[in-house]
Amino acid sequence: MEAKKIEEAYGQVSRALGWATDKQVSLAVTMIYLSRGREFDADAHHEVSQLIKKKEGFMSPLRAHLHHIVAAYLVLGDEPAEDGLVKLNANQQALNDVKFWKSSYTYLAGLMMKSPGEAECARELYDAMKTHHPFLTSSEDIPYVVLLSNREGDIQERAETMNRYYKELRPQGFSAGNHLQWLSQSMTFGSPAFQPEVAGRVIAIRDFLKAEKIKVRGEHYPVLGFLAIAEADGEALAAVVKMFRELEASKLFRWYGWWVLPSAVQLTMAQSVGLRESEASVFAASVELLMQAQQAAMMLGMSAVIASSNNSGS
Repeated sequence: MEAKKIEEAYGQVSRALGWATDKQVSLAVTMIYLSRGREFDADAHHEVSQLIKKKEGFMSPLRAHLHHIVAAYLVLGDEPAEDGLVKLNANQQALNDVKFWKSSYTYLAGLMMKSPGEAECARELYDAMKTHHPFLTSSEDIPYVVLLSNREGDIQERAETMNRYYKELRPQGFSAGNHLQWLSQSMTFGSPAFQPEVAGRVIAIRDFLKAEKIKVRGEHYPVLGFLAIAEADGEALAAVVKMFRELEASKLFRWYGWWVLPSAVQLTMAQSVGLRESEASVFAASVELLMQAQQAAMMLGMSAVIASSNNSGS
């Protein structure tokens, strides 16, 4: 996919969402459509946007920075948008019922749940993770918890493996904190059991990107996990680098450098025939959701910082 096509798609999204919408939100929405291989439909998006405004209370996170991201998911859903919104609220309520505080993160997690019944397993995994990282585990982890808690395997083992991956990577030049925790979580996607080769692939991919002069920041750690569990080979990584170079040279990403690597990986995966064949397509879709969870979580974090800065300056 040429960078020019991405810029054109972003232009359509940005114009439709309006000047009051943060440009990073417009970029996130653009990537959701492009990674699904779908063209942006301004009329359909506007219709769903209005539906959300009509149905949701004024204080709902769905009317704030998550608004257009959720609208995009509902437009692209397999069911009518109104049914999708009802399902989302039911999932979000189920998370509240198991003692997750209502927030943008529970709504984001709700998008990724097939049914409200998944909330109990999510709570169990969250609590298990908290025994290993009581101060690090927070609301930002909820989307990952939802996606991983219903994978096959023992929940306690998965939490222990996350902690082991975290400890394994820490001495290898990975900085401690939320980003490394997200990486350790994504590494358990394929199996709850510790797999030394997965840790080895993460390190090798990090080193490969660095050798290509691509700066791997903390925000990019989960991307390494996605590539590792997808077993990206040299050819796939070369395709990611090629896409990275195209996006890096684009005016669109000039002010949003941290988006370039995740976007390059998303678009490369979307174009991979191998990942779209048979069961791999389900795997690719799940990994894509993990990536979007991470990007949205980062964006929510930045929005909170901006809001705090504005409040302190007023």
